[in-house]
Amino acid sequence: MEQRQRNETRERWLAIFADSMASLVILALALSPLLLLTAPEVPLGHESMISFFGSAGPAMLVLAGTFVYVRDLLRERRRIESRLEDVVEERTRELQAINQELRDEIFVRQQAERSFRRSSRHFRALFDTAASPIILIDASFCIRQWNTSAEALFGYSRDEAVGRNLIETFIPEVYQDEMSWKILKTLGAGQLQETLETGIQGYDGTDHIVLWNLNLLQDEEDEQSQLILIGQNISEIRRTQDQLHYLAHFDVLTDTANRRLFEDRCRRALASASRHGHHCALIALDVDHFKRINDTLGHDAGDTLLKALSQRLKGSVREEDTIARLGGDEFAVLLHHVSGAEGCEKVARGVLDAITEPVSVPGHELVITSSIGIALAPEDGDHYEQLLKNADMAMYRAKRAGRNNIQFFSKDMNQEMQRLMTLEQELRAGIRAGELQLHYQPVLDARSGQVVALEALLRWNHPSRGLLSPADFLEVAEQSGQLSAIRHWIFSNACLQARAIQAMSGTPVRISINLSSRQYQQPGLAEDLSQVITETGLEPSLLMVEIDERILAEQLGETKAVLERLKDTGIGLTLDRFGSGLSSLTLLSELPLDQVKIDPSLLQRAPADQNTAAITHTLISLARQLNLKVAAAGIETEKQDRFLRQSGCHLLQGNRFCPPVCPDELAELFAELREGRELLPALPQHGAIRNR
Repeated sequence: MEQRQRNETRERWLAIFADSMASLVILALALSPLLLLTAPEVPLGHESMISFFGSAGPAMLVLAGTFVYVRDLLRERRRIESRLEDVVEERTRELQAINQELRDEIFVRQQAERSFRRSSRHFRALFDTAASPIILIDASFCIRQWNTSAEALFGYSRDEAVGRNLIETFIPEVYQDEMSWKILKTLGAGQLQETLETGIQGYDGTDHIVLWNLNLLQDEEDEQSQLILIGQNISEIRRTQDQLHYLAHFDVLTDTANRRLFEDRCRRALASASRHGHHCALIALDVDHFKRINDTLGHDAGDTLLKALSQRLKGSVREEDTIARLGGDEFAVLLHHVSGAEGCEKVARGVLDAITEPVSVPGHELVITSSIGIALAPEDGDHYEQLLKNADMAMYRAKRAGRNNIQFFSKDMNQEMQRLMTLEQELRAGIRAGELQLHYQPVLDARSGQVVALEALLRWNHPSRGLLSPADFLEVAEQSGQLSAIRHWIFSNACLQARAIQAMSGTPVRISINLSSRQYQQPGLAEDLSQVITETGLEPSLLMVEIDERILAEQLGETKAVLERLKDTGIGLTLDRFGSGLSSLTLLSELPLDQVKIDPSLLQRAPADQNTAAITHTLISLARQLNLKVAAAGIETEKQDRFLRQSGCHLLQGNRFCPPVCPDELAELFAELREGRELLPALPQHGAIRNR
């Protein structure tokens, strides 16, 4: 820098010197004549002046020109140098800009390299620590990368896995073809992403379900494409889905189809039968008296029974058939392809035989029966709802036919169902309209003939069909949920009318209410009756309730508790149909009974059949020894009357003495009795009447 400054200073002085010298030469040329004129020793003349300028002038001009040239050269040099300096400065600035760009690029590259190294570390950490197995393979299925989760899942380290064929080594054979096809499809078609679900077996032998995401990796510098597989262990998800599917379509207790799945399979079977012209059938069945088992042995025993029943059903039908539990003890069986009614009956007969085999439940061994109804498609219905309804109708016909039998649907059943539906609607309307009535039949003292009780008999005064007995409508009332309302109506009206009857009769007359087994099994019997007695103000001792002995035989434990609660209200208790359940005879002394009523079936046969007569005599004697009153109802003939009086029966009832009368006729009846009318006819003395 200092040398440059010295050079510039020297050049400036040279330029000044050249300019000065040129100026001096020119000045000398200009002043030379004047000097000559003023010099006294020099002679002046024209020739001398010309000679002087001719000899000295050119030299001075050359010298002046030289100095001028030198000055111009110096000026040109300075101009060139100035321009050169500008060029140098411009280039310097350009170089500096380029250098800055290079420095910036180097910085960016350094930052990119650091970021790349950081990303590489992060990717490696992510790859190795990812919870999902990640595998990188090439087009030949050869493993190139293998993360820690893959090691944990398959049990192979990275060194052991890299280089192996993924499909052949780690994928079960059943999934190999599908996975190979998906991989080749992704690689060949250039599809960027694909999904695949496979099962695998872990190193510990456990089975897993893995959802693979196949992602294509394309590198412009590498002609060979690679595939990265990211797996997700969805075993728990699949198990949960399977469980939800099972709960949505199967019955948990019996492991049979539920109503939803059964309906779907029935629709498919009906469509197939219609398309191919073959038959399918629907079998409806339930366990006879299943509620009794639940009530007496408990729901655990009932569940055990249902499980055993489902297993027997599975063993009685083909694998292609469908068994469903529709609810409670109600089952249905879909026979996909049968050879008409004969094939259905053969299957149903096998089912019925299998069901009747003894079943072991905790503490007991049960023999159960079943009622089976069959509907055949397409004859009995070409859609699910109709076929199921018809099979149900056939099943209820089997129940009414005595249970433990098989019934095929017929068109008259449909008519019967329509009749029952109409009857149900009419019954509801009849209850609201007050069409139910209580008729009363006198109960006579066998010795004095006095009316000591009246049995209340339920009747329905139907607008078009006349007077109907409970046998005509109680089953419909039970199925439609009207039994409780009817029972309460009977209690209320019997208690209210009982007070009026006491005023008519002039002497205490007990009112006997005969409850059917269906009415008795409705809950809250004792509580309902106690409430009605309180509301009506009737003396409880004037009321008798008759209980069917078959209920006692079937549900002893529960029945005993109900009888004790009824007895606590102060009413009397009668065991109806005495002799129909001989297993209960030894239990009579333990029950709070006041009287028994002989089974009508014994009464019908006793006068003509010695064995039946002996049984009846024994029953009457047994009851008398237990201090129980003995009654008999349904007496129609003189022979029956004589037999009962001779056997020692205390109370007599039947059309032989007086038919049932409506409440409006009771006042007239009691008036006639006060006037001397005898309801108990005298018997010719063919034999002695037993001393009572």
